[in-house]
Amino acid sequence: MRKKISALALVQGSKNMKFITLLFVAVFATATVTADAFAQGTVQTIAIVDVDRLLSESKAGKSIQEQHTKKREGFQKEFEKLERKLIDAEKQLVKDKETLSPEAFIEKRQKFEKEFQETRQLFQKRRNALDKGLADAFKMLRKMIIQTTAEVSDEAKYDIVLTRESVVIVDKKMDITDDVLKRMNKKISNIPLNVK
Repeated sequence: MRKKISALALVQGSKNMKFITLLFVAVFATATVTADAFAQGTVQTIAIVDVDRLLSESKAGKSIQEQHTKKREGFQKEFEKLERKLIDAEKQLVKDKETLSPEAFIEKRQKFEKEFQETRQLFQKRRNALDKGLADAFKMLRKMIIQTTAEVSDEAKYDIVLTRESVVIVDKKMDITDDVLKRMNKKISNIPLNVK
């Protein structure tokens, strides 16, 4: 019985670390299965999948990017208005310094500072929520990529599946990205980007 090894390593971190890790996985997986194959007298079949392409070119991936752009632009417009309001309030505060009593000026300045802090906190909260929503959506997409790649691999009876970035040179006939992409697009065209 031939062993099946999937090296779909979606490793996060620096590009160098990612490359080294994927290269190690590729070499280790290939060496292990090749030794196995040699011992059993069998030929192992290897496929390649381009995960970055699936993330960016799939309908679901594009939907995430479009939603992110729309929400980011919406937040930007909202905070541009708040920023203009704060600038106007600061200008007015400078003018009022000449006419207000020290006590009244201090009270008005404290109110402005409170509003400034609240706006900054709201901005940070919205940005964190958008980042989390984006990360969650892509996490769901990555799971889908792994599941769909596994289906295509099983049907074609591949023994090893490596990511495109884990190899330097590869025969195009080994690349199953198009098959995975077509199947993914049939399954789902949209993944919601939830921002709470």
